[in-house]
Amino acid sequence: MTNQIYIGINRDIKLPDGGYLLIEDEARDIPRSRVFDPSIHSLNPLKDIDYKRARDLAEVIYTLYPQGGDTLTVRGGKRALARYFLLYASFEKIENRLHAKQRAYELDRKTNEPLSPTEFEVLGVVSDILLSPVLKKMLATSNFSFNPRSKIVARVNRAELGTFDALAVALLLINHFQGQFVIPDFGFYVRETHVSLLHQNRLIVGINFLSDLPPKLRQFALLNKTVPSGTSFSDAEQLAEVARIPRGTMGYNEFIDQAMAIRPVPPIAYIDRADIHAPTHAITRTQPKRPRVATEPHEPTPSDLTDL
Repeated sequence: MTNQIYIGINRDIKLPDGGYLLIEDEARDIPRSRVFDPSIHSLNPLKDIDYKRARDLAEVIYTLYPQGGDTLTVRGGKRALARYFLLYASFEKIENRLHAKQRAYELDRKTNEPLSPTEFEVLGVVSDILLSPVLKKMLATSNFSFNPRSKIVARVNRAELGTFDALAVALLLINHFQGQFVIPDFGFYVRETHVSLLHQNRLIVGINFLSDLPPKLRQFALLNKTVPSGTSFSDAEQLAEVARIPRGTMGYNEFIDQAMAIRPVPPIAYIDRADIHAPTHAITRTQPKRPRVATEPHEPTPSDLTDL
């Protein structure tokens, strides 16, 4: 696995040879790949979850609500949510458990306790996620295998799903998959927590500008392999500075020109959505064999005899 950060508007990302998870709006037609479509397939991030993954998942969920900041309520909600992930087998079971406790209190306030402020926080977050029909169906069970050695194309169409659902689907996939990632429009999905993926050498991504990355992640990304691809002038200058190319030299000017250059990008073939079938069906693309052309026997000609 490796890190590669493509910077600029002219990204032609080279797919790795091994397994990976590619996240795009439409599913590319890649030989021997499998397609994950959130409207058809499902995953259960709570299956066989451990402490570390529960904490990471709670952190990821809360990045969907940045307006909450880092208040005491949010910190308590993250801890409680991680505990519920370890206790229950699905998001829906967490919601049902908290709803049941609240209903029991409303029926008998003398015997039963109400939800605590932290439990109210967790119930609000989980219920908000399950309010989405796509997310509720996708998180209900698990019918898709995420083998790190497989080539998996995740069709996360932002126009169809909407901003919140598309972001939630992608962040859940990034948290769940344990292999190499290829994300051409990483600026839309990136979170500060993704710096751990850079530490693990698992990110091949594209961004329009360096400013698309959170500060901590941006600093670490510049220490990895960056690929300038039609960058802005200011980004080209920053990349030249990181590469220790002296300003005002011929090499500096050539670097800036090449980093900002716009090059033609080859067209990409996509799979028709109608070809994405049942949940357990893996789409495998192979090159069709050319039909053998039968030839009728004929009498030898003088040129045939000459060749003999």
